[in-house]
Amino acid sequence: MKIDQLYTPFKLRSGVTLKSHLVAAPMDIKKASNGALKPEGIQFYGDIAAQVSMVIIGSAYVSLSGNTAFGSVSVASDRVIPELKKVADAIHQNHSKAILQIVHAGRMTNRMITNGQDVIAPSVVQGKHGIVDLPKAMTLDDISQVINEFLMATRRAIAAGFDGIEIHGANTFLIQQFMSPLSNKRTDQWGGSLLKRVQFPVLLTQRILQLRDQLKRSFIIGYRISPEEREIGGLCFEDNLFLIEILNKLGIDYLSLSLGHYGQCATSSTRLASYSVTSVVKQLVGDLPVMTAGQIRTLRDITMSTGDLLGVASPFLGDTSWMPS
Repeated sequence: MKIDQLYTPFKLRSGVTLKSHLVAAPMDIKKASNGALKPEGIQFYGDIAAQVSMVIIGSAYVSLSGNTAFGSVSVASDRVIPELKKVADAIHQNHSKAILQIVHAGRMTNRMITNGQDVIAPSVVQGKHGIVDLPKAMTLDDISQVINEFLMATRRAIAAGFDGIEIHGANTFLIQQFMSPLSNKRTDQWGGSLLKRVQFPVLLTQRILQLRDQLKRSFIIGYRISPEEREIGGLCFEDNLFLIEILNKLGIDYLSLSLGHYGQCATSSTRLASYSVTSVVKQLVGDLPVMTAGQIRTLRDITMSTGDLLGVASPFLGDTSWMPS
């Protein structure tokens, strides 16, 4: 991206115009108590809003069983709406858009974090990293319930005054678990072939977009995705490209790539291994805005990045007034 483009307005598909191309990428800053952000957490997000066009609040869990970590933000009940409104208001004071990233951990949690709730996942397959419990396989009723929890979370974000939500389909959490052949061993309509594994993220996104359409006003719907899994037999880049193509046609407002480095290439596709993930995705999706992140810290990083929106996280943890130099 050219430096003189960074602080120019950028219009999303929903009609919302951002004040710049720079975004505060989702961070789980663990500044919540009983699911509600502490005053210092609200202050943090309000302060960084002065530097960016959107502030994405990371990993707000849609139900207790979906909590990813101690100290995370909750959007699991109506009681949190007043506290969520405080952070949305703080972000708006600096003329930035407030986005709530909504998540369900699936198998990547344990019963201490979920306050005794069962850990659930597509199949009975334990996660390979972190302190996680063996999950129970989700029933058909569980799947319907979780989709409804995402919808209720979206309604609460709207009630709290947020400008949009980001569906967290990355970082090995529940939505990605349905896509991955390592974690989804189901033999029903929700698992097996790629066409079946893609059903959960597609239906969930469709339902949220339908809810947005009922508002009859602009509301941003983003989707965060991890391009691939590095484990042998894991979710590959080309399977995710199939999902991305569908998400694009459904009409999401932006796609956020969860990357270790903004220029990284895919390792699971020999055919595409010499191209950056961002460049491949942008070639596929056309006018769908693509957000890239991962070690964007300097003006040189900005010029090297090919994303439409640039997500920054860790520099703000050290300095809320950070600006690229």
